Order: sequence, then structure tokens, then C-alpha cells
Amino acid sequence: MSEYQYYEFQAVDRPLTADDIDWLRELSTRAQITPTSFVNTYNWGNFRGDPVKLMQRCFDAFVYVTNFGCRRFMLRLPHASFDVRRAKLYCQSEITSLRSKGNCVLLDFYCEDELGEWDEWDDGPGWMASLIPLRADLLDGDWRCLYLAWLSGVQYEDFDDDLTEPAVPPGLKGLPAPYDAFVDFLQIDMDLVEVAAQRSTPRVAMDPSTGDLKAWIDALPTSEKDDLLLGFVQGTAANPQRELLRRYREATAHRTPRHPGEANKPPRTVAELADAWNEHARAKERRLVEQVERERARSAEAEARAREKYLKDLASRSDAVWSRIEALAKKRTPKGYDQAVALLADLRDAAAQTDRTDEFATRVQQLRSLHSTKPSLMRRLHQAGLW
Repeated sequence: MSEYQYYEFQAVDRPLTADDIDWLRELSTRAQITPTSFVNTYNWGNFRGDPVKLMQRCFDAFVYVTNFGCRRFMLRLPHASFDVRRAKLYCQSEITSLRSKGNCVLLDFYCEDELGEWDEWDDGPGWMASLIPLRADLLDGDWRCLYLAWLSGVQYEDFDDDLTEPAVPPGLKGLPAPYDAFVDFLQIDMDLVEVAAQRSTPRVAMDPSTGDLKAWIDALPTSEKDDLLLGFVQGTAANPQRELLRRYREATAHRTPRHPGEANKPPRTVAELADAWNEHARAKERRLVEQVERERARSAEAEARAREKYLKDLASRSDAVWSRIEALAKKRTPKGYDQAVALLADLRDAAAQTDRTDEFATRVQQLRSLHSTKPSLMRRLHQAGLW
């Protein structure tokens, strides 16, 4: 198979300008370019553009997929609307990088198969639609995708054993579809996610009341309000409503009710997470083995009951069965002999159940005497233990 590379860029906050489109067309004459997207595939050669430069100038999201094991997902976020200092706590492995470019922040997630050859791969379309909702969540202060990317660093052994995990965000149990897609995209082991989620509390979606919002806004410093208004008027604030709500949630996070049973435990080390992950996987494997054994036992029990019922029915009409065996033996065909021997084996088991083994042995001896000149039948009787 030839080399395959898929590139897709998406603009969210603003459409491309005519100058942007002309610049992109110079980079690729065959790409599909719209006012909000750029898509191209390569089977030979490489894209001449730098994805980082395209993101910095034009786009808010980028997906890259190859058939030789590379996957890359990049997001551009407004610097003013994103807590870079907090995000850096999650960006400690080779999987995730964070860089500031002017008034924006680029989050870059990258993974590749060590062997350079995945058991399964797709051709790229569909990932952007699945992953792009993560950008809005990050701007809303949802750190789940960053924590999941940090977990992939645990999986790929990028960290020292004594490194402690960053804050575990709420909502890791029962992940929504975009996060399932992100886990799949980075090939994160779900057993590890399940272990990490044991420290995650449920997400509480609470819309602030008008009174609470007004009180919080009244308390904001005048200079901060002026900056927000200026950004709104000049268009530098991509989504003033989202930015204000994000700041409100951060400022009032301490008011979020704690859930019953929530434990104030110290952060886990990488070694502790890895040990818990391995034990979780072993326990899961044990449960699967036990389940298979239970299903096998149930199946065997059902087969035994069916066999017992069949043999009782066979014993109740033994004379008719013997007549059928005689008729099959007289056909002198391999198929008839096989059917006759199979019925004899069943009659033997039925006789054992009804304490009529001696009677069965006598009738078999009579059958052998009657058909002793048929070596093919005699051989089959011997092989079945009936002689």
C-alpha cells in the first residue's frame, strides 16, 4: 500500500478572508478550500505548508491522520480566554505540547504507533466533526481532554514514577461522545481511564441566576469590565458570553456542592496509577474468564439436560429404533452404516440410564451375527466401542 496522509483544518471563530484563501491556494492547488475549511490528501509527497503557521493565521482546529501510524490533533485558543498556567500542568509528556503564538495558544496532541503499522486505520474524514466540540469545552473551563492526554503519557511511560497527577476533572465517568472519540484518537487504554475516573466526581451543570451574575459583575474591577467591553467592540473577544461565564464559574467554583462520599485524597503518583491500572486490567481479565466459564458450564448443563431428555425418549421407543437400525444396515451404504452406528451408541447410553445394559448387549450381538459378512459395518461397530 502506498503512503497516505490526510490533512483537515477548520475555522471556527471567523471565516477565511480572500487573502487567506489565495495564500492557501499557493500552498496546494488541489486542496478543497472553503471559507471555513481546508482538506487535502497525499499518496505521494508531502504538504508544503506548516500546520502551525496555518493554525496561527487561519484556523482553530487541525486533524492529521496517516496510514503509517501518525495522528495529530491541534487546537487554537484565544490567549485571553485560556488559563495557560493551569493547562501546562497537564502538558508534561511528548503526547501534548502547548505553545503561545501572539494572542493565541496552540494545543498540540500527537501520537504514533511504535511499529509504524496499526492493526486498523481510517482515512481521516469524520475525526474533525467528532473532536471539534472539545475546543468549546476547553474554553468553558472543561479540562477533561487535557487530563486524558496526560493519562496517555502514563500509558506510554513518558513520566517518572514519582510524578503526581494533575487535578482530576469532574465528569470522567460515562464520557460523552467527543471524549470517547478523543480516547480512541490517542489510543488510550480504557482500563486506565476507568482507574483514573475513580477520583472524578460528577459534573454539575448549574446555570447562574440573574441575581448571582449581577452581583458578580458588580464586584468586577472597572478596568476589567472596560477591557471586556473593548474586546467586544473591537472583535478581539471571540465570544464575550462564554468568556464571562467561564470567569464566573472559576470565581464561584468553591460554591459547587461536594458529593456524598467524595474523598479528599492526595494526588496519585504515576507509579500508583500504573499499578492500579494493571490490577484493574488483571481483575477485568479474571472476570471475563469467570464469565466464560460460567457460560460454558450453563451450556454444558443445558446440553446434558437435552441429552437426558433425548435418551429417555429413545428408550421409550427402543423397538422402533432397533427396526430403524436394521433397515439402515440393510442399505449397505456408508451413510446408512454411520447412521445405524450413531443410533446404536445412543441406545447404549439410554440402556445405561434404564439399567438395561445386558439386554442391549444381547441385541447388539444378534445384530453382529446377522450382518457379520459386512466388514465396513463391523469396522464401524468396533471403532464405536460396540464390539
